[in-house]
Amino acid sequence: MLLMGTFVLMVCSQPWVANILLYPLEYNSKLYNSSDLTKSDAIFVPACYYQTQYDLPEVSRWHECSIQRLIQAKILSDELKIPIIVTGGNFLADKDVIYSEKAKQFLEMLGVIPSKVISIPEGTDSQSEVDALTHSLKYSSLITVTSATHQYRLAQLLENANINSEFIQVDFQSSGELKPFLTVPSILALERTRRAIYEYLAIAKYYVLEK
Repeated sequence: MLLMGTFVLMVCSQPWVANILLYPLEYNSKLYNSSDLTKSDAIFVPACYYQTQYDLPEVSRWHECSIQRLIQAKILSDELKIPIIVTGGNFLADKDVIYSEKAKQFLEMLGVIPSKVISIPEGTDSQSEVDALTHSLKYSSLITVTSATHQYRLAQLLENANINSEFIQVDFQSSGELKPFLTVPSILALERTRRAIYEYLAIAKYYVLEK
């Protein structure tokens, strides 16, 4: 068991192995530029994470995926002149803090006009966020900005909710390099492997229990 565990650890900590696992998740659809997008009614940004504990500067409270999603949404909103929809309820460590309200404040701090940000303070996971989006607003077409690893599962949820959406992917975890290479074990690669396995399990759960 010790030898097997060591072998699995060594394999999973290789960046190439992480790339192989992440590639089907991150590169399964076309990568859009804003100039390629068709006319949409709004930009949808699902929640990621915001740290409510400890004495931290505001910018340090935002997880990397949150910052990338929100900044990309701001860029698209400026270019396309359409509003941004942010979702996410009280799933944070401090239950008095609503993710979507914090996201709205962050976008306004970046210069987005308050009337251009629609906060839906509901949802604790992808399914409940899509449900909240469906019940609260009626847009015929959206641009969804989410992490590359999350796009496949979220696309299935939106399709089942009869929401038409194009995707802008951010927060890539892999380079897309599939040619074999060997390096020293990497803790970052190990975390990316964990993230890929988590997403595959979430997809499996969706097909078994929810679809």
